[in-house]
Amino acid sequence: MINVLTCIIVDDNYLDRIAVELELRNFDHLKLLGSFSNAIEALEMIRTCRPDVLFVDVNMPDITGLQLLRCINGISGYTPMCIIISSYPEYALEGFELNVFDYILKPPGRERFQDTFKRLADFVAIKEKADAYSAIIEDEKIAFKEGHNSVYLSTNDIIYLEAFGDYTKVVTDSRNYLTLATLSNFMQALPAGKFMRVHRSYAIAINKVKSLNVKHIDIGTGILPVGKTYLKEAKQTFK
Repeated sequence: MINVLTCIIVDDNYLDRIAVELELRNFDHLKLLGSFSNAIEALEMIRTCRPDVLFVDVNMPDITGLQLLRCINGISGYTPMCIIISSYPEYALEGFELNVFDYILKPPGRERFQDTFKRLADFVAIKEKADAYSAIIEDEKIAFKEGHNSVYLSTNDIIYLEAFGDYTKVVTDSRNYLTLATLSNFMQALPAGKFMRVHRSYAIAINKVKSLNVKHIDIGTGILPVGKTYLKEAKQTFK
């Protein structure tokens, strides 16, 4: 059972704030500390209470959501899980460059919220057990440091990778690992030609793919989404 995560909402639209608040009631592990119509008021609580999760709109007066995240990045020792909820998909790239945990387009449905809440729970559960593996990749092997011990994993055992802000979850048949590296940086260190980005949050081992359609990739153990940006390359690879 994971610990309760504290969170706040920052959105200048009252109805959008209420929608998020209602969804939070369906998730027992998130405790709402405050709901704010502007980033200036929110920043004071963030500095004082340091909530674990931030639900932030982008297009707000005075200080935008992205500007707020940059301010937060300057707070020493504080790395919250930031989830952007916005009507503007064009800010997604900039958001992920700031290592946001997720980017949700308005109006989000219940299923979309549930997916994000599940990812939050999965991330925290893994992080509580590992609390930041450091990984060293050499040739076809990955060495994960767990305290004073090392765990060795063959890159051939990896099914897929999932982005969790500053972290990457490494999924295998037997267990999952967490490393303190962004998905982009982790991908750069892996052997070339074995892994492929198929979504802003996912990369797959090419030899694990069973089938592809316009929205999903079947990797045998489950189904992963395919982002529009990556669909053309995925079709060429798995045709």
